[in-house]
Amino acid sequence: MRVPRGFRHWGRPAVVPLVVWLLLVVLGASVLLWQQDNSRDAVAERFDSGVTTLGDFMTGFVAEAIERQRVQAQATLADPVVTARDFERAVTGIGYPAAVLLDDEGRVLQVVPADPTSIGQDVARRYDHLKSALAGQPAVSNVVDSAARAIPVVAFAVPFETPEGRRVFSGALPIRASPLAAYFTSALSLDGARVQLDDAHGAVVAGTQPFTTTEPTLANQNAPLDEALTRAAQGRYRADGVWWRYASLAVPGTPWRLSATVREEVLFASLANTELAGRAAVAGAALVGLGVVAALGRARANRRRLLLSENRFRKVFDGSRIGMVLTDPDGFCLRVNPAASKIFGQDEERLLGRHVEQFTHPDDVGPAVDLVRDAKEGRIDGFDLDKRFVRTDGEIVEASITCAVLRDEDDRPQYFATQIVDVTERNALERERERSQAESARRAAELLDANTHLADVMAMLSHDVRQPLAKIVGLGELLLEEWGNIPEHAKTNDVRRMTVAGHRANELVTDILMLAQFDAGAMMAHPVRVDLATVVKEAVVAHHVSMGTPISIIAPNNDTTGLADPGQLQLILGNLLTNASKYGRPPIEVTVTNTEELVEIRVADNGEGVPPDFVPHLFDRFARAGSGVATTTAGTGLGLYLVRQLAQAGGLDVSYEPNEPHGAAFTVSVPRALPSSRLREPEPQLVP
Repeated sequence: MRVPRGFRHWGRPAVVPLVVWLLLVVLGASVLLWQQDNSRDAVAERFDSGVTTLGDFMTGFVAEAIERQRVQAQATLADPVVTARDFERAVTGIGYPAAVLLDDEGRVLQVVPADPTSIGQDVARRYDHLKSALAGQPAVSNVVDSAARAIPVVAFAVPFETPEGRRVFSGALPIRASPLAAYFTSALSLDGARVQLDDAHGAVVAGTQPFTTTEPTLANQNAPLDEALTRAAQGRYRADGVWWRYASLAVPGTPWRLSATVREEVLFASLANTELAGRAAVAGAALVGLGVVAALGRARANRRRLLLSENRFRKVFDGSRIGMVLTDPDGFCLRVNPAASKIFGQDEERLLGRHVEQFTHPDDVGPAVDLVRDAKEGRIDGFDLDKRFVRTDGEIVEASITCAVLRDEDDRPQYFATQIVDVTERNALERERERSQAESARRAAELLDANTHLADVMAMLSHDVRQPLAKIVGLGELLLEEWGNIPEHAKTNDVRRMTVAGHRANELVTDILMLAQFDAGAMMAHPVRVDLATVVKEAVVAHHVSMGTPISIIAPNNDTTGLADPGQLQLILGNLLTNASKYGRPPIEVTVTNTEELVEIRVADNGEGVPPDFVPHLFDRFARAGSGVATTTAGTGLGLYLVRQLAQAGGLDVSYEPNEPHGAAFTVSVPRALPSSRLREPEPQLVP
């Protein structure tokens, strides 16, 4: 075979460079594939981390739901007799469409929706979560048939203690109406991502996909995923001709498993452009190398191809929408494309020869310096970094950069090629999205808090206010019907009981109105100079007239003038004296003491005191101790809460401490109004 004449002139000298070129192309492609695999692994790890975060949310959601249910049940369902109406209101306040209340033997006390035939039946033996709750452990169920409705549900069962013994309150959520499905839809910001929650038997609790059967399971909803989960907790599987990435984890405290899956083409969509650019770079380098090989044998073709390569590089460099900067090893700009000039806010001529640190944000200089040093010393070939640049007009540009070091044949660094992507707008949108999510969460918490307060007030109205009114109505009807047959002393006794009940109802209405004023921010204080010893005596006299409890007063003979709203101070002292009479024992003692800047009014009794575990909640709204005399004494749990709110509204302070050797002591601290004080004397007002 005859060798062409042209090949003899330039082909033979190009054999060795051609072999080297092929090796470099193979090496570059291998490095590119390795980098792409690492990038995909990093994205997959972020997806797994997102699923873990979603699992943490589920754990917190379950714990919060159980705790909220326990507190609501303790507050509204602990009475000896719970009526169907009271139970329905409590269930509606929590938000369950179906619920059941059991006694300590597992028998039904109340049920919603109402089913008279189920009252008294033992249903606990049919459900494992009810058995756990009866044993004292809150429990979450698998998907089960509702005891109230013949539909699949998941239930939250919590035990709570009452004077009648342990009770169990179990609320159920229908599978198709689970509130978790709406959250799952937005939890992973990936197009077409599927999230599902299934129980220990494979039944679906909630998910982002519509159910295709009346009793959905993971096997009939997503059979490939179900099969993959039997092999590993995370990984990939193929379905419908595409690859899917999945991750799963168990939700602690429940029999549930959370799993999420997304198409890999969606998961790795953010890498598509980078991978395409990498392949284009390898292909371009291969073309350039091939031109060099050809140039060794053909000078004229070499010059033509070198010119073509330069024009191609210039077009790619100058026409790229991504900012590109070429610097020397010391960081001085050698070449800047128009996109980078736009990012820096300066013309290319003004950027050439300047150091990149001159337009880098001062706080971002340090990390970049360390990475550049590692690249120059050969520890890394390049790096990715998020940093900020400062334009000439002072505007800050947030950017994501990819920097690669270019070396010569002796492996010495010659240039740094940097690609810059302006992500200012994208980051601003992300921060705005996070702010909106935080605001939505805050408003949801406020709404939940308002609903809880409303439920507390409704429970008090339905129970505490109705009792005295029922007593008044009952005794009134009795007197009307049997007036002529009732002895005089019995009539007097019944009228006295009606009066006491009327006072009780009036006190409850007063507390509710005052609570409404506090919630509306309408409770205003008008402090004046008052003699606190006199105010204390008037409060004690008024209390003695209404309740007949003997109370002793210890007050100094010197000046006890303080700055307080007389009406509000009377309410505070009245509540504290009533509290001492109801929950304490005589002797009850009120002490007025002068300090350097305060006048302290101490109300002490000799009862059993406040249980230590209840002290942190003493001044909370609707707070009632779960042990001691509070369990046998009627009350709403508003008295001390209103005392604290009145004190804060008037610039006072109220605190609690045990009374030695036994009992409770509450101290009201009032700012002193000394004669030398320069405070302006307010307008005179009547002291009750």
